[in-house]
Amino acid sequence: MQRKVKLYLINKLVEYDPENKTLANHITGRTIHLQLPANLCFLYLVTHPGEIISQNQLMVVGWGERNDVTTPNTFYQAILTLRNALAEVGLPRDTVKTISRRGLTLSEATQVEVFTPTAEPVIASEDAAIAEGTAMKKPAWLIIATAALFLIALINGVILYKHHQNMPFSHYIPLSMGSTTNACQLFYAPNEHMQDHYLRLLKNYPSLCAGNRYIFLIGYSKTERIAAFVCNNDARHDAAALCTTHYFWAHEQ
Repeated sequence: MQRKVKLYLINKLVEYDPENKTLANHITGRTIHLQLPANLCFLYLVTHPGEIISQNQLMVVGWGERNDVTTPNTFYQAILTLRNALAEVGLPRDTVKTISRRGLTLSEATQVEVFTPTAEPVIASEDAAIAEGTAMKKPAWLIIATAALFLIALINGVILYKHHQNMPFSHYIPLSMGSTTNACQLFYAPNEHMQDHYLRLLKNYPSLCAGNRYIFLIGYSKTERIAAFVCNNDARHDAAALCTTHYFWAHEQ
């Protein structure tokens, strides 16, 4: 009997094929191939939703018998590469979330549907059946809204593809702290409007900016949170840089 391969539809947008180690955007056609350890770690997170998986457990999953000689830096780089791949196919970078001192988990906002290559996802099939029977009855506003959403997703996919960078944080620009400190180097994504929050964050948590670290700041306006990637070297140019992730509320006083 032929074994059925399970595929996963993430956020009704990206098809994840763990056997072929690919992520594919249904709208743009953009396909990313994952390295084996990143693929195995992501599959484990997808199949254990709601669970926080420790770093040690994921190293066993991703590297098998070699996990005892795998360095934390190798693990962090694999997860960083995974997050970059998710962003390239149109998913949020925090689809894979870091829970401080506990491990990684799949974001609670992530929707995952399981299907096989011989059958469409259940929800998609239901939508197709409804569409076939009631296509002529759909109101004009629904057709316009659907077309607008499709166009927005297509534009975002093209922008992500054109602005793809080989190195993480390569497009980040320096954030000036004035004369308050020279203990670290700060960077943030251009065109963001959260610089004041960043400066307040560094003032409230001065220990982040120590030991000549490189700190890359990302603001999530919808969740009002800030992610700080603290690296021992410049991750814009050094692929071996060791980075840790910290999350904060943007409006902390």
